[in-house]
This record gives sequence, structure tokens and C-alpha cells, in this order.
Amino acid sequence: MNNVTEIHAGKENKRIHYIVEWAEKRQLSQADIVREIGADKSLVSRWFSGTNPGKEWRPKLEALFGADEGGLYRHPDDDWLARFFRDKTAEERRKAVELLEMFFRTG
Repeated sequence: MNNVTEIHAGKENKRIHYIVEWAEKRQLSQADIVREIGADKSLVSRWFSGTNPGKEWRPKLEALFGADEGGLYRHPDDDWLARFFRDKTAEERRKAVELLEMFFRTG
């Protein structure tokens, strides 16, 4: 097993979740997360390094951060927008998008 480092050399760990950003937004440290959800500190550290949490941990993390199901995979700044549009009709969404585009129009 000494060649494991060589086999994985050059591979970049691509983080697909926003646990770090959610923790920052909620002002939670790794130690806070360990204490609140009962995860091992090395596990939480691996999440902060990019490892994807297992399905048994996702609901606990989402509850801790106040995110809905799948919220760990959206930046917390985008999460409010997803929640806002969730129960709107197609017409309401269209009007809201028009207003946003008009408000943020440049040039």
C-alpha cells in the first residue's frame, strides 16, 4: 500500500458541497459541528477538506445549518433564492425575474 500516494498523485479533490460556507454563514467552527451532531472530529475535518458527507450525516448537517434537503449543495447565499421561488407559480417567477433583470440592468 506504499504506492497509494503515487497512484493518487495529481488528483484534485473536488468539493461538491458548501459545508465550509454554511459553517461560516452560521458562525460555526468544526468543534461546534462535532458537538452539535455527534460526528467524529476527523470526519468533520475531512468534510472541510472536501470529502462528501455520507447520507446518514446530510440531514443532521442540513438541520444544523437550517438548510433544506439538498441545501448543502447550494451556496448559502443562493439558498434563500431557491426557497423564495419554490412555491411561486410560473407567472410569479417570470415577473420576479423581469424585475430583477430590470433592477440589475447595466449599461
